[in-house]
Amino acid sequence: MIDFNYTLLIQFFNLIVLLIILNFLLFKPVLRAINKREGTISSLDGRIQKAKDDMGAFEKEYEEQMREQKKPLIAGKESTLAGAHTESMHIVEQARAELSSELERVKSEIGVESKKVFDSLKADVEKLSTEVAQKILQRSLS
Repeated sequence: MIDFNYTLLIQFFNLIVLLIILNFLLFKPVLRAINKREGTISSLDGRIQKAKDDMGAFEKEYEEQMREQKKPLIAGKESTLAGAHTESMHIVEQARAELSSELERVKSEIGVESKKVFDSLKADVEKLSTEVAQKILQRSLS
């Protein structure tokens, strides 16, 4: 069993003294260090958040500047494409006109050649028909 005598009071007094000494030598410095560390961490967290916000603003500004710089390039590209399209249409129309004139020239040459062939065959037809009639009749028709 536990004896309740004066040693219990001495041990209680020792515990109180030890707690007071530990409070000054251990608990308060440790708590100050912990509070200081929390303050440092929270200030660093605030600086990190501010840096993130600044980075987002810089990124938006950069993207806007890139968009503004690309506008003249895009406009130049579109005007170049429009010019190329116009030029290609001009070339196609010119080629069509040349082909049309070439077609008319070829048609007229074919017409002239066909007339020559027709006239040549017409002359040959009279001669051949006379020869055929002579062979059929077996006598001279002239």
